[in-house]
This record gives sequence, structure tokens and C-alpha cells, in this order.
Amino acid sequence: MQKTIFVVDDSITNLSVAEQTLENYYNVITMTSAIRMFVFLEKIIPDLILMDVAMPEMSGFDAMIKLKSNTLFSDIPVIFLTALADSYNEAYGIELGAVDFIMKPFSEAVLLHRIRHHLSIDDLIKERTVKLEEAISASSAKSDYLSNMSHEMRTPLNAIIGMTTVGKNANDINEKNRALGVIGNASTHLLGVINNVLDMAKIEAKKFELSPIEFSFDSMLQKVLSIINYRIDEKKQTLTIVSDSKMPNFIIADEQRLIQVLTNLLSNATKFTPEYGSISLEVALESETEEDCLLRIDVVDNGIGISKEQQSSLFESFVQAESKISRDYGGSGLGLTISKCIVELMDGGIHIESELGKGTRISILVKAGRSEKKLLSLLSTRLNLDALRILVVDDSEETRSQFHDVLSQLNIKFDLAPSSYDAFRYIGEKGAYDMYFIGWRVSEIDGVELADRLTTGKETPAPVVIMYSASQWVMREDEASANKIAKALQKPFFSTEIVECINDCLCKAQGVDDTREDTLNFAGKKLLLVEDQEINREILIALLESTCIDIDCAEDGEVALNMVSQTPDKYDIIFMDVKMPRMDGLEATRHIRALPSVASLSLPIIAMTANVFAEDIRECLNAGMDDHLGKPLEVDRIHQILNKYLS
Repeated sequence: MQKTIFVVDDSITNLSVAEQTLENYYNVITMTSAIRMFVFLEKIIPDLILMDVAMPEMSGFDAMIKLKSNTLFSDIPVIFLTALADSYNEAYGIELGAVDFIMKPFSEAVLLHRIRHHLSIDDLIKERTVKLEEAISASSAKSDYLSNMSHEMRTPLNAIIGMTTVGKNANDINEKNRALGVIGNASTHLLGVINNVLDMAKIEAKKFELSPIEFSFDSMLQKVLSIINYRIDEKKQTLTIVSDSKMPNFIIADEQRLIQVLTNLLSNATKFTPEYGSISLEVALESETEEDCLLRIDVVDNGIGISKEQQSSLFESFVQAESKISRDYGGSGLGLTISKCIVELMDGGIHIESELGKGTRISILVKAGRSEKKLLSLLSTRLNLDALRILVVDDSEETRSQFHDVLSQLNIKFDLAPSSYDAFRYIGEKGAYDMYFIGWRVSEIDGVELADRLTTGKETPAPVVIMYSASQWVMREDEASANKIAKALQKPFFSTEIVECINDCLCKAQGVDDTREDTLNFAGKKLLLVEDQEINREILIALLESTCIDIDCAEDGEVALNMVSQTPDKYDIIFMDVKMPRMDGLEATRHIRALPSVASLSLPIIAMTANVFAEDIRECLNAGMDDHLGKPLEVDRIHQILNKYLS
């Protein structure tokens, strides 16, 4: 952008010469008096002023004094261009604040050189000022962040420490269980805060990576809702799910990171939405190619909203919309920054629309790989589906349409009845069905009474699933069982939930054991637990007690190496801590892999470490380990590992 220079001189000739010299390089504005210059300054702030000294009405020196007294104009560099060629005037002009003093007649080359020199210095000063202000602002933001983070960590720690004392002193078992429940919830919250801090560290170090896998999109949403539903229930809010029928059943992406993003967005929505407020999660297929699909996910609430000014800093590191939000609602202020990073790594973006007092819509676009896997793959292979028939009774066209899509994909024969009258007509024409999905309220008769009529007098009644909205279900489990109701399905539900109902109910009805408990029984298997911390060994032994696996322990890598060397065929799997004294897990693994026995090469070795960065996991794999368990250990993940390597 071309810079602007004011030339102030009472001589028209001098103005003309200066203008001809500068006009090819700068936007030049000439004026014949200092008084006129101040009129121009009300509209335009120049980048530099060339000013004569000896002028009528107001001299250049007087104009300089007035300029420097006004904070709006005091930083404008001024060069005196004058015929008053003596050292006194030059010294006085510099003393008043001029950056240079050029004598007339002047050399055009010298004038241009000096103007460029002073403008470059001015640019550097401005750039330095901006960077200094940014540094001060960033420092202040990080100080606020550290203060807030200290609060976020100390709050659950206080609950953990306090309720530990309460639990130890309690005589009543219910009071002890309540204390343990609070400790569990506080620990989970603290882990979430720590994970956010670690994620920010990875983002700033540019080491944040994704781990794409193939997964069911509906099942992923169910996991998100299982995390968020208790918060929705606490505030008596309404959550609505709107899913595009074109959505693929399976996609290839980083499931855990997508769960992290959606959980964060929904957590914010429920946090900033008042009691009895409404929140919706809208999912749609935006576009697709042969290899990829672009998904759009919107989280909408009618909460407090966010101003335009606050929106501009919403995705900055360590910054919340305003400090008052931290005080009133809590939170580390990192969730949206991390979510933005995750979404952008998925070749997408995040956008916010909001207005104070009217709620917020946050939209994300994410690109995922297409999967060839079908919904049918979730159906139990133990079921006999050849003659299976299902009847769906519900007056909601939307519900019947969803069942039509799902049961068609499962290759299951079915009929859809909008009323109890149609249900009895179908049964009269085609005979009894193997399973019924019935709405809580259908025309002429309620769903429970219809279920009773369909099951009464039957020696082995077909399983009945009642479908209900959140406001309808008031029946307890024992009452449901007495009314021959096998399961209750809350609307809106996902396609995967329908498949789960079919698996659970029909496996039981057909006498097929579809549980996976047998895969968690590892009696006869031998595990070597290598861990230097006694408390960690005690915890893992307790967690694995139900699996019946036999466990030996080693306090460090050197002891583990000796145990495996002496009996290389004894162990079926090793859980190996990474950070240990004397010999760490990485070195111990390398030595075990170098043993001459064939068993030592194929023996599964699982890393156990709190180092969960991608490069840490790669280091474990490069050392010869087969898999990774992040600390704190999760029971489900431990079971997955045992199933994977021992089943």
C-alpha cells in the first residue's frame, strides 16, 4: 500500500519541486500553511511530514510543538526541509522531535534516500510495538490460563482428597460408595483436564497426529451421548438428534478424536444453556466421492450466546470468550482450540454463528474415508435369520421409515403397522411374528396393553421392545418384565441400537448365548506383569482378577529378562512398563527379542506407559513391543488387548 506524505511550505515553487520529486513513489498531499495541515490531520494521518520552518501565521517549530502535544499525531515522523541553514535551527528542530533536518536547496536523491530510511525505521518501530503488545497480551492470557488451570486441577483434587477422608471415616456402606462415586467422577474430570493440557503441548510442538480406523458412525455417537447424557439430565435439558438418512453406516477416521470434538461441543452447549433449555445435534452427508465423504455436524443451543467481539478470540489458545465465563461456568478454555486443530487435521473446518441471549450454532465439516462395511456386519452370526419376521407398530411415519431402511439392510423380513388394528390384521393374515417393536402410544390401544395381548397365553412369547420418548417412560424394570416387555428403546434411536435390540432379544429367545464373557476367561493363560510401582501392580492384578488369568510380577526389566530367559515358553503375554530403574521396558524388550528361543520372538509384549504421544508409541513399537496401554489404565482397553492376543 502506497504511503502518504504531507509537504507543508508557503512557497508554491518549493511545493511543486517536492511533489515532482516524490509523486512517483508516494501519495503526496501539499499545503501552504501549518494551520491548513492541522485541518487535513483531522481526516488523514500521514506516514511522514516534510515541513518548512519559516512560514507565516504558524512557523514549522510552533507546528512541531503542537504536533507533539497531541497523542494522535505525536508519533508521525517529521523532517524539516528549510533554507534556515545554521546549526542552532537544526539542533532546535531535532530537540523538538524532528527525525531529520535537510537544507535547501536539496538533492533529490538525498531527499528520497532519507525519506525511505526514516519510513523504514518507523515501520520497524510500529512492528516492534505491535509484537510487544501481542507478547504482553499473550503473557497475560497465559497467566490467566495458568490461574484458571490451577483452579481446574485443584477443584477435582480437593474432591478426591476430601472424599477419600470421608470414605475412610464412614461406617455406612452407602456413604462409602457415595464417596467412591465422587472420587471416580472427580478423577475422570481431572484426567480430562490433563489430557487437554497434553493435547495443547502436542499442538504447540506440531506433533498432534490422527489415528484413523474403520468404525460405526452411529456407535460413535452413542458413545458421545453416554458421556453427555447425565449432564443433560442434570439440567433437565432436551437433546434432539437429527440424522440424515444418507449418512454412511461406517466411516474411516480417528474415532476417539471425533468423540473428543463432539463431546466438547455438546459439553459447552449444555454448560452455557440454562435449565430446561434445548440442544440439538444435526448430522448430514454434505458430499461424497468414491474414496471420501464430507460430513457436516452442527451443535445448536438456545443458551447465553456469544458476542461478535468474543467470537474473534474463541479459538485462540489459552483464551475463553471472557474471564467471567471461567468464573461462572468453569473450564480450561482449551477445548475449542483443540477441537479446531482436530477438525482441520481431518481436512475440515469449524464455524460459529451466535448472538448474545439467543443461543449458538457451531458447525464442523470433517472429511472421512468411505467404508465398504455394512450394517449387516453388526448382526449376530449366531442367529437363525432364514425364517425370521419382525413386526413394527408405531404411528410415527418417521419411525416406520427408519425401521424400513434398517431391516432392509439386514435382509430381515418385516411388516410396518401404523396402528394396533393393522398389527392384528397382519398377525391374522400371516401368523405370529418372532419379534415386535411397539410404540408406547399407538392408536386405539397403548403399547403396553398391545404387548400384553400379543404375549398372554404364549408358552414362549416373542420378545417385545417398547419404543418411547423421554417424557413417556414411567415404568420400572420389574413392571416392564411383568408385562412381558423384553427391552425399552428411547426415541430418537440409532440404527445400531435397533441391531443391538435384535441381537440381545433374539439370541435370548432362540437360546443362543451371544455374550462375550467367555472371551474374558483366560484361565490357563500366564501373564508377566513388569512394573516397578507396587500400587500399580496391585491395581492391575485387581482389575484382571475376574479374567482368571495367572499373573507373575517383576519389579524391573532386568528381573523380567531373567524370568523369560529361564522359562521362555512359560508366558503367553507380557505387560511391560516403559520407565523403570536399572533396565527400562524398551531395553528389556530388545533383549527378550534377541533371545535364541522362538517363543521370545512371538511372545506379545504390551507397553504400559503414561507417555501417550505418537512418537512415544512408535518408540515402543520400534523396540519390538506389539501394542500400547496408556496410563491411567482403562479396564475395557485391557480386555481388548487380552482378547486380541490371547483369544
